[in-house]
Amino acid sequence: MENEQGMWWRKLGFYNNPFTIRPAPFDHKIFGQDQVLEDLYYKIPAGTMSFIEGKLGTGKTTIMKNLIAKFRGRGKVIYFSCNRIDTELNIEELLRGRYGFWGRMFGMMPKGMIVLLDEAQQLSSVNTERIKYFFDQGNIKSAVFTGTDYSNTNLHESIKERIGQDGLFKIKDLSDEQAVALVRNRIGNTTLVSDDVIKKIWHLSERNPRRLLQRLDKAFRHTVENMESEIKEEHLNKIFQDMKEVKPKTEPAVVSEMKKDDKKKKNVKKPIKKAVKKKEAEADYDDEDDEEE
Repeated sequence: MENEQGMWWRKLGFYNNPFTIRPAPFDHKIFGQDQVLEDLYYKIPAGTMSFIEGKLGTGKTTIMKNLIAKFRGRGKVIYFSCNRIDTELNIEELLRGRYGFWGRMFGMMPKGMIVLLDEAQQLSSVNTERIKYFFDQGNIKSAVFTGTDYSNTNLHESIKERIGQDGLFKIKDLSDEQAVALVRNRIGNTTLVSDDVIKKIWHLSERNPRRLLQRLDKAFRHTVENMESEIKEEHLNKIFQDMKEVKPKTEPAVVSEMKKDDKKKKNVKKPIKKAVKKKEAEADYDDEDDEEE
């Protein structure tokens, strides 16, 4: 593993990689989705359900982090990413976990929680029915879901009725100028890359913010390692020719391994069964003393 001191961003004076896809180091600044945030800031205190629809890498999680930052400090926010392959959503456990060990021990249930469920296309209908139950009981005051395609989720019909048309928010594509602003917010006015080259990389990235950051990471690393003074447009195709886009996993790793084993059954006399230990469900709970990701 490369020594951190040898990372390209260290050589340029950055403390962290400015192109990380984790939004926390950059104060959750949003580009092009201000109206979505403003509407959610208004709807959540009113006790509603909302759904944010957008392709992978377009900023849904960053919006969720903004919501955590907005409503944190009162111990009322639970954030859970539903695409974790090591655990399955148990909304009752998450609510009881608000009070930690003693909450689980004595069955304490909080009231008026704000629940943020990222990548909700992974939820089952049973999951969402339980969410509706605790919403009706007052344990959940507001819920915000994100996903890639609202029409293909397993949300219970009663939840869809609660969301309605007013509660469905679709992520808008960034303009070229907004994409440049996103990058400049992270790297400042460095002359290592021009705005025109950023726009070129933006289009090579199919106008996807996550892919833009991944390609910029590669371009900057290439430029620093080759001791060049500028990222030039004519070199982009060469820089990216061996770059493979990272495709999201649509199923747990364990299931994938099982499928691989099925293909090999003819050549295996006695298939080996592997026990998979499921981790205890986890969630990010908001507390005044907690640190954000």
